Amino acid sequence: MKTLLCALFLSSNLFASINSLKFKVAPGEFHTGGTLEAVESKLDAPNNRIEVQLKYNITKKPFIPAPATMLKNIFTIELPLDFQDERGYLYLEQGHTIETDKVIARHAGRINIGLLNDVHHVKINGKNGKYVCDVYYHPSIPELGWMKLGLWLNLSLLSNYQINADLDR
Repeated sequence: MKTLLCALFLSSNLFASINSLKFKVAPGEFHTGGTLEAVESKLDAPNNRIEVQLKYNITKKPFIPAPATMLKNIFTIELPLDFQDERGYLYLEQGHTIETDKVIARHAGRINIGLLNDVHHVKINGKNGKYVCDVYYHPSIPELGWMKLGLWLNLSLLSNYQINADLDR
């Protein structure tokens, strides 16, 4: 009976560790806004990895020649487990670069955003060349700790298209 309760407790804690943050996309050159969600989609403890899916749905401005389907997509960022808290960001801050099968991440300094001081700014480059992601991490933000995201998308019609999103509180 104790074994069953222990297994139930561990599996519920593992399930509870799946994090999600919703962001509001600011208006941009060719869009009026939209939504972005960062979801910790896979926890791979044996390989020391987490996968975070970025799901975006951008509302384009009228008369923009890009199909609406181009502005709705999902891509995956793969990071070491240390990025579930501040340890990974502190490691990058020491001058290290992290490379996985899908991304290259490096620390771009600390900045102040609003009332929060010492926010970690991390650049994550997708190895497929389709995106660059600016992540702004602060340990006081729940879940993944990301308070702001910047995306540069390389789509067939839109090269280096910028999307900025703030945590939707």
